[in-house]
Amino acid sequence: MAAPAEAPEAAAAGCRFDYDVIVVGAGIRGSCAAHAAASRGARALLLERFDLLHHLGSSHGESRTIRDAYPKAHYPPMVRLARRLWADAEAESGYRVLTPAPQFSLGPRSNASLLAAIRSSGAEEVDLARRWGGAFRVPDGWVTAVSERGGGVLNATKAVAMFQALAAKKGAVIRDKTEVVGIRKGPEGGVAVTTSTGEELRGAKCVVTVGAWTSKLVRSVAGVDLPVQPLHTMVLYWRIKPGRERELAAESGFPTFSSYGDPHVYSTPSLELPGLIKIN
Repeated sequence: MAAPAEAPEAAAAGCRFDYDVIVVGAGIRGSCAAHAAASRGARALLLERFDLLHHLGSSHGESRTIRDAYPKAHYPPMVRLARRLWADAEAESGYRVLTPAPQFSLGPRSNASLLAAIRSSGAEEVDLARRWGGAFRVPDGWVTAVSERGGGVLNATKAVAMFQALAAKKGAVIRDKTEVVGIRKGPEGGVAVTTSTGEELRGAKCVVTVGAWTSKLVRSVAGVDLPVQPLHTMVLYWRIKPGRERELAAESGFPTFSSYGDPHVYSTPSLELPGLIKIN
């Protein structure tokens, strides 16, 4: 086996690293990070504590919403760029992980965040009765606006698999059942990553994307307390009235939507489970 080529950082320091980038955590962020690094020619290693595509984190399931209606104006351009990058990844992999949909935003006209989201996304107010019949009933005084190309539903598990496959195709090394217990500065620069079996891996850089385990890992290896607080989100599936299943499906143009009432509600069209609407 040929010896690994020197990374630019390693060459400058006169030493060798096993990898240019070591990514800890193979959820959607870690898988995308490994893919991005490998796409730029870096020798990337992606480590996962559990099995690949496990259900112990937030990057699983068949539906996550994507939308461009955010109160902060810098988000919509980022989402539009992300949509193009999703399309590029789908074209390269042959997977389909994103189902486009309109994004429907609604809430009290006095809600400043809602009004800001409508402005930043360029959403337009709509006549609910004309657009979606009796699918929505809202209180008097509420704003109802739609961004025609702003929403969509992502198949989360399939998306993670897609980016892992693309990363591997571009040369990234992917290892599951590899728990990281130590991250420290290397003796000759870079970082040294230690696993639970005592193996030490050396990289020029390390990216930590372990979700709910971030605070615990960073505290144990660096003594730093990060304000990362995992939250449990309740997800409910509501049965569609018989006879209306088709019109509330993604294929029929039914929207993703978010309500700025109390509580704040997000939802997808019927897609993940036929005949059911997902609300969280």
